[in-house]
Amino acid sequence: MKNTRIVSKKSILSAILLIFTAVLSAQSYNIDYYGIVSTEIDANMSKMTSDLYFTQLSEINNFSVSDKRTTPNLSERPDASEFTEGKLSFFTLITKDTNADKWITTYYVVDKTKNEEHSKRKIYDSFYKLLMEPKDVLKDTIKQLIENDNVATGISTSIQETSTPKSAKIASTEELSGTWSGEDSINKIVIMRGGRGFVIFNNGASMNITVELSGSESNRTVTVIQKGNSNASFYPDLKRTAALSAAVSAAPIKWTLTLTDTNTLKGIKNTLLPDGDDYKEGTIPVVWTKLN
Repeated sequence: MKNTRIVSKKSILSAILLIFTAVLSAQSYNIDYYGIVSTEIDANMSKMTSDLYFTQLSEINNFSVSDKRTTPNLSERPDASEFTEGKLSFFTLITKDTNADKWITTYYVVDKTKNEEHSKRKIYDSFYKLLMEPKDVLKDTIKQLIENDNVATGISTSIQETSTPKSAKIASTEELSGTWSGEDSINKIVIMRGGRGFVIFNNGASMNITVELSGSESNRTVTVIQKGNSNASFYPDLKRTAALSAAVSAAPIKWTLTLTDTNTLKGIKNTLLPDGDDYKEGTIPVVWTKLN
């Protein structure tokens, strides 16, 4: 009987020690929060959504969060050159799929020290459902993303996960030269040596582009910008009357991309999106694949 009690006490003590050790050794994270990237929601709604994510992030155990926001929302991804070594940078891209009338949220975590970017994409039937995401689900999603855990336990199956282990190194625009594809309305993108090129749309329109690199060789941002005046045919998703009106004063279309491997560019496109019979500025996720 005494031996049984001794064993029992030893087992309890061992369990307590294991729990205590686990608590002490729990991974802690220093996170810089940059807010949300969106051009499709107003300032008030942007602030509400951005504050929601900041609160959820701050409530996760072992997360020390610094608020790096300077505006309710950003029109494009934060500049990677501003990210801090030794910290994780977190931001969220929110876009609307007007064809399906759904909202798309993509969470991003960038580890500048390891030169890694990880993202999770989730689709909501309405913006209201985006805001009403249960706290535990949102916390688990963010925690799983930051810890780069590929096991989707407890997370909705509607989450689509993409991870970029490491950006491909690129020294100059010459390494991008060739023919690319990847957008439904575009037949091909041709990038030439010297940072010039052109886009051929399925409707036959042609757009001249410039290609620029920024950031370090191992963490490049590829910026592709429309050169020259706008054309209504550059906006095939708009109604023709809206496209004709937009082309008069539209800002140049711009792609902000990352070379994830030698044949793949991923990022966002700043363009004009349908808004009923009218149009609005917005961003959409894009992936370009090199053909030759």
